[in-house]
Amino acid sequence: MYSPRINPEQIKKLYLIKMSYTALRIKKPMTEMVREALDDYLPKAEKQIISSGGVILKPEELEVKK
Repeated sequence: MYSPRINPEQIKKLYLIKMSYTALRIKKPMTEMVREALDDYLPKAEKQIISSGGVILKPEELEVKK
C-alpha cells in the first residue's frame, strides 16, 4: 500500500492547530483533521479532472507492479 510522505512543515502546522484546539478544550485528533481535509480536497480534485476531460480511474484499472 502507498505510504505518503508528508512535508514536515505541514505536520508541524497540523500539530500546532491540534494543540490550539486542545487549548480550547476541544478534543480533535490529528487523524480526524486529516480526514476532514481529504473530504474537502477529493471532490474538488475529481471535479477538476472531469472538467479537464479526464476520467476517475477505478482500483481495478490500475496495473499491479511486481
